[in-house]
Parts: sequence; C-alpha cells; structure tokens
Amino acid sequence: MIISIAGFTESVIQQVVEFRGRQPILLIGEKELLQLLRSPELLANVLKAKQAELVAHGRVHLGLDTARKTKRRPINDLPAASVSLLGDTLEPLPYVTADDSFGELVFVHELPDVDWVIASGNGVTLDLPVRRLDEGGLINLVHTLNSMGWTTSEPSWSIRQATTAWHGTGAREFVNALTGRKKRYGGLEDIHHTEQVTYFDTCLGGGFYTLTADVSSDPSRVVLRCNISFQLVGIPVDMAPLRHLFERYHAMASGFLRPLTGRAVTREHLKDHEPLEAVGYLVSSDDVPSISWAERPESSSEEARIPDKWVTGIVARNPYCKAERGATPEGWPMAVESSELIICALRNHHPLEKRPEGYSLISWELAKTSDAKVFRPVADW
Repeated sequence: MIISIAGFTESVIQQVVEFRGRQPILLIGEKELLQLLRSPELLANVLKAKQAELVAHGRVHLGLDTARKTKRRPINDLPAASVSLLGDTLEPLPYVTADDSFGELVFVHELPDVDWVIASGNGVTLDLPVRRLDEGGLINLVHTLNSMGWTTSEPSWSIRQATTAWHGTGAREFVNALTGRKKRYGGLEDIHHTEQVTYFDTCLGGGFYTLTADVSSDPSRVVLRCNISFQLVGIPVDMAPLRHLFERYHAMASGFLRPLTGRAVTREHLKDHEPLEAVGYLVSSDDVPSISWAERPESSSEEARIPDKWVTGIVARNPYCKAERGATPEGWPMAVESSELIICALRNHHPLEKRPEGYSLISWELAKTSDAKVFRPVADW
C-alpha cells in the first residue's frame, strides 16, 4: 500500500495495473486519507474494495465516496402488513397512538426464542452501527433488509416523542408513519428535538433483529444514531448475507458475533389473571386460523363456514400504567409503566364477528437486544 499526499501520475497507475498479478499495490491519495482519519471504521471495507477492483477488474480504485444515497425507493417494494389494526368501533387505523414517553421498547405479535433448539449452548448477538444517515437513508436501510429477505409481513415498530408513542405493524406502514410526522405531530404541545424509532422483525431461521434510531424532529430529519442488533440461533454457516450488509454500510471493522450469556427470552405468568379493557384489535385475514376456534360448529352448512377475519391480538389499556412502586407484578418491565396502552397477542384467536365479553392478561415474554426491549404480552378471553 502506497499513500501519497501529492497524488499519482498516470505512469504509476499504469504500472500498478500491469504488475498486479505479481504484486498488487493499493494506492491511497490525500482526500481518501483525510476521510479515513475521520472515519477509521471504513478502512477494512475500502482496502477490500481497492483489492477487488485491481485484481478482478484491472482498475485502480481512487476516491472514497462515503455519502449515503437517499433516493427514495417505491414503497410498494416493501411487503404490506398481513395484520390490520382496528379501533374499538372497528375503524381501520394506520397506527395506535398512546400517551407515553421515551423508551426503546416495541410490542410484538410473535417473539422467536433462539434457545428453542435441540443443540445445547447459547445463541449469539451481532450489532451493526450505521452512520451518516437521514430519514431517506433510514428508509433505504429497511429496503436493504427487505432485499436480503429479512422483512416479513408482520414487523412491529414504535415511534416515540416526549409525551406520545405511535405503535404499528408492517414495513410499508412504518415508512408512511415515519415520513408523515406532520400528521403525527398534529395537536402535540411538547415536541422534543428528537424522536426514537424501534423496529422489529424476524430473520435467519428463527432469529430476529431490532433497528433503533434517533431521528431529528426538524425538517432535516438527520439520523443522530442508528443500530441494528441481531439475535441468532448460532453462527450461520453462510455468512455472505451478513458480510454483504456490513460491507454495504462500511462496518466490517466493528462486526463481532458474541455469545449470549443468559436466556434469550424470559417468560412470566400471572397467577391471578388481570382483566383488560380492549380499545382496539389486531385482525388477520388468513383463510385458515393458526389456532382452532373451539366454538366452530361441525355442521357442513353455510353457518359452519370458517370466518375470514380473525382477531389475533388486542390493544388494551395498560392495567399497570403509572402504578405505584411494588404494585406491578414481578418481572413487569419498567419501560412499560409509562405507557397508556399495551398491545397483546391472543393465546386463542376468535372471529372478528364474535367478540367475547372480556379479555385478561395471562402472561408475557421479554427479550433484550443491545439497545431495545422486545415485549410480547399475552391475553386470553
């Protein structure tokens, strides 16, 4: 490797290309050096790109482009949510709005357990810090995860301000909510200079990831901090997708798989079920429900048809909102205590047209990534 502040002549570049078979030489100029001194984490990725360009294509790679392309991709490239949010009068909702405060916590419909495998041992965690983003770059990051097959039809997300949180499901719906901040901010009196984003989805044969970001509330929409935290069953045999992701975001030098030291998912059960007041519903339009309906008649008549809309979760008022110290059950996350609402998965699904008289909180599951909490309350009827 040769570093030259004065640059390189055409004859030097030609000789480097001619002798690349015997001795590859990588060239770094003044502009690249200054950029690498400001962002040392780019070095490993830059050297690999220079070597590949020289050896494979016979070209000398000079110049370092570290800017994030923020050209907006079509939102239809992302999968739509397979679960609809309905209000208490069954009106469709783009998201659930609740009184809350800052806290990197997201309610999820399903929570994979990376310990739920035959082999002994522990799962692993991997963090990808992403730098130099704006709102468009953050959306492109979601598109990148989708292009790698890591976006399902049921991701969960939350966007939080100082006094309000918006919770939803679906990648398209997330992008719409993120870009529609003026609509979300309508009526808010206390607007903090930054809003918190937490996005959750599953990937890699049973694992999951959280994407967290701090986005400025002003029109610049600069992303002040962004991190993707993976929890995987183990070290994948095929590391190519993860390597590609880290190379794309110039983070090869910061990528380390680390073993989890405890249980990935903790579970708690309530001895005395807590009554819930439902104020919304999560509805799936699957033709065949994942959990059978006990009251379904065995007759083959028209009345015995399987309903096409099933309630798989509910939005309920938080029974422990701002509860006094010691009043919450053991294991209940402190980050939930400020939330006006909780979003619960249903242990037993039921048709939308036959809603029960009441619901109760029976248990919950909790997982922690490097900078977020993934929470799955479970209710029944």
